[in-house]
Amino acid sequence: DGTPLREGSRVFGPGEGVRLGQLLARLDNRENAAEVQALEARLQSARERGGEAGAQLNIARNNQRKAQRDFERVRKLHDRGLIASNELERERTAMLNARNAVDAAQSAVQVTASEEKGLAAELNRATVSLEKVSLFAPFDGVITAMNLVENNHYYPPASVSSRKQREAGSAIVVVDDSRFEVRLEVPEYAVQSIREGQPVLLAQDDRRLYLAAEAGLDVATDGVVSGKVWSVSPSLSLQRRAQLVKVRTDGNAGVLRDGMFVRAWIATHRKQDALALPLYALSFSDGEPYAFVIDKQGRVERRSLALGLRGLQSVEILEGLAAGDRVVVRGQHLLAAGSVVEVAGAR
Repeated sequence: DGTPLREGSRVFGPGEGVRLGQLLARLDNRENAAEVQALEARLQSARERGGEAGAQLNIARNNQRKAQRDFERVRKLHDRGLIASNELERERTAMLNARNAVDAAQSAVQVTASEEKGLAAELNRATVSLEKVSLFAPFDGVITAMNLVENNHYYPPASVSSRKQREAGSAIVVVDDSRFEVRLEVPEYAVQSIREGQPVLLAQDDRRLYLAAEAGLDVATDGVVSGKVWSVSPSLSLQRRAQLVKVRTDGNAGVLRDGMFVRAWIATHRKQDALALPLYALSFSDGEPYAFVIDKQGRVERRSLALGLRGLQSVEILEGLAAGDRVVVRGQHLLAAGSVVEVAGAR
């Protein structure tokens, strides 16, 4: 629409029936464009000559068929003694001349076809060269960096060693903001259970992740984007002693921004009807988990626990509790085994 492109401008890439995306920028290409135009004109002229040569070949073939018929007719009359031999030789000569004319017309068609093919190759080369001085959008997205100034020189960097340098040195940076790839550095002890294809929730803060986990993986939650584990690197980062895990969003990633830090939760296992306890109900002593259970007399008993799967808000209890046990979830630090408690709100 004539509006100059800038950061935030939306652009479109190739699509059905469209080989190239939106034109983003072009170097001075007047010489290339003139060469393309000249070759297009020459190719059109060659095609017209080819058409004329084809028409001449059809005429020559028609003349050859007529000369062949005339010769056969005269030969029969000569065999019956009705005409002189010189008349027969004249028709024979006409037939041979017609045959030679066909050969010449066929050669002309081949020459024009060869010329047309050569010009088409030259035009294709020139067109590719013309495209090389143009920048086209590789996909639908938004411009996040515009480092070109109209009617100015652009010098690409000799080398880059970081994403920041690459974006600062690139002529134009286009980001597909409909889907993102998130890079996670996961400690070695935690990456053992991560596999490709596992569901992932992404958000800017833990609160949104907690709400999403409470609602369930299959329920849409404001500010939360779903995705899947795309790859798990088998090697450790020498600097951070962590493994790289890449997550790709499933789509509808509008709340994310390129370069943003996010929080991620990976569902490595899912278990139905698991006995679980809120994380805030746990207490620890020398690294061992326990909880206070209230008996029928209102006294608390300290129970050691064996933990299983851990979620964002709760943890699976493998040993130490049974379904229906009443567990203290607030004020555990004020209790000791045998303490008498009153359940707030109980009747």
